[in-house]
Amino acid sequence: TLEFKSPVKQVMSCRHHEGDAETDKIYILLWNGMLYKCTGAMLMDPNVANDALDLKVAVIEEDDEDEDDDKGEYKGFCVFGKKICIYGNDGLFTADVKDD
Repeated sequence: TLEFKSPVKQVMSCRHHEGDAETDKIYILLWNGMLYKCTGAMLMDPNVANDALDLKVAVIEEDDEDEDDDKGEYKGFCVFGKKICIYGNDGLFTADVKDD
């Protein structure tokens, strides 16, 4: 069981994508806005300990100049190929998928 400092808002698997977009990655969006990725085969393997997972931050959020703390402002995301699209209170944002 994985535990995070914030509740999980959305999980997405890219294992079903076809062609160049196919990858064995699972993306996890937390309520606090952090987006992580890890390898699906490792996550599904009961013999792989949590600290052995390749869990990494998928997108690094730039400093927000707003003074209010809008935790939970991200409503969802999608990943396809080398692009991540996140939508929230401030609109739609795209970013490149970080290489491992």
